[in-house]
Amino acid sequence: MRIYQSLFITALVILASCSPINKKNRIKKTFEAATQKLNDAYYEDAIVLYSKVLEMDHEVIDAHLNRGVAYYETGHYALALADYNEVRQTRPDFNDVLFNRAYAYLAMKRYDMALEDLGLLKKLYPDTALVYNIEGFVYGQQEDYTQAKKSFERGITKDSKQFDSWTNLGVMNYHLKLYHEAEKAFDKALKIRGNAPEVLNPLSLVYLEQGRLELADSTVDAAIRLVADQPYFLNNKGLIQIHLGNYALADSLINRSLALDSSNQMAKENLELLKSKY
Repeated sequence: MRIYQSLFITALVILASCSPINKKNRIKKTFEAATQKLNDAYYEDAIVLYSKVLEMDHEVIDAHLNRGVAYYETGHYALALADYNEVRQTRPDFNDVLFNRAYAYLAMKRYDMALEDLGLLKKLYPDTALVYNIEGFVYGQQEDYTQAKKSFERGITKDSKQFDSWTNLGVMNYHLKLYHEAEKAFDKALKIRGNAPEVLNPLSLVYLEQGRLELADSTVDAAIRLVADQPYFLNNKGLIQIHLGNYALADSLINRSLALDSSNQMAKENLELLKSKY
């Protein structure tokens, strides 16, 4: 009889653990833990926990969406895309996932697919600056700077206080050799977010192209003070030193840049330029 009672109690415990209410609570707690990990940027941990949620219930759409974000942040773009597609298929009315998917396509260099999603987003959210910013990124990655410039300008008409729009417009104008327009765009960005190193660095190159060498040097120095050992900043300061005739300093800066990022093609080109000078 005691054995029977023991087995009976065990059976009750198993049944209780498998009850719909208990399962729902486990899903809720696991999802909340995953979301905390995602918010704290522990993306790998978030992926594991969201995957556990989906093992318990594959139709938790928010788990697919958030796991997609975690996959994206860890560079697993194809897996992120698969999750975003699951969301889109299951919830075709949830149009915001198209933003996520466009970023994934952009990261995968599937530019046509990114533009297709952005075309849908422009119809759905014609007054949202973010749509045009992402579109500008897509064109910029394809080195279609004229079209990218138009996209960023369109975004600014929707929201003139968009820091990213002004910054990227400045970069596009720089590539198009429209240096005065680039300077104005960067100035706008700095009024929104003062002393932003991501603005000061390209602005120094604008000053360099304008022949304002001392100003270029002090501007890139300001960026380096904010972000030390940034290889692109160091390389640009090295380039400026070449034009100032400070060849030894230029050599040190450019080689330091390459030590930090050996794939920096611009630094390699600047070293060749430096060799031609001395």
